Amino acid sequence: VDEFRAAGYLPEALVNFLALIGWAPDGETTVMSRDEIVERFRLEAVSPSPGTFDYAKLDWLNGVYLRSLPEKEYADRLVLWVGEQGLDWPAERVHQVAPIVQEKIGRLGEFPTFAGFLFGEIEPAPGDLDAGKLEVAISALAELDDWTAPAIEARLKALCEELGEKPRTVYAPIRVAVTGSRISPGLYESLELLGRETALARLRRGAELAA
Repeated sequence: VDEFRAAGYLPEALVNFLALIGWAPDGETTVMSRDEIVERFRLEAVSPSPGTFDYAKLDWLNGVYLRSLPEKEYADRLVLWVGEQGLDWPAERVHQVAPIVQEKIGRLGEFPTFAGFLFGEIEPAPGDLDAGKLEVAISALAELDDWTAPAIEARLKALCEELGEKPRTVYAPIRVAVTGSRISPGLYESLELLGRETALARLRRGAELAA
C-alpha cells in the first residue's frame, strides 16, 4: 500500500482497479465508486481465468480520477503527497502550479519530474538548445510589459510568423531552456509561473550553453 501511495495512486482509483481484475459488471463500465462496486458485484460474474495486474490500465484509471477532481481538491491532494515525500515545496506554490498539470499527469508521483523546474534549478542539455532561436525569443519576450500566459502566447505566435517557422520548431529550444526538458506543462503558462526575471535569465543561460 505504501508503495502505491508513494507512486501517487489515489485510493479510490486503486480500489476500482483491483475490483476489475477478473470481474466486470457488464463488460463496458470501468470507472465505479466503491459503493457502486459493492452494489453491482456478483461472484458468479468473476472470470475463472487468472487475472492480470495491468499497470498501464491502472495509470490510465488513476489519471481519470485525478482529472475528475475539483481543482482545489486536486491541489490539496498534491500538497499532501508532496509533503509525504519530504519535498520542501511551498503549499501556495503547489496550488499555483496544480492547474497546469492536472490534465497532463496520470500519477501524483509524476509531478516532480514534470513540474520540478518551477521549484528549483535546471540543467538543460546543450544539444537540445538553439542559440539563434533563443536570442530572438529573448528579444521578443523582453519587450512584454504584460507577463501573462495570453500575452506571452500572442508574442511567441507573432514571432513564429516573423521567422516563417512552425511553433514546434521555435518553441522546442525555448521549452528546454526554461524547463530543462522536451516535455513539460503548457509553455505559456510555465513562462508566466516562472516569472519574467527567472524566465529571461534561463533563456539567456540557454543561449550561452548553445553557443
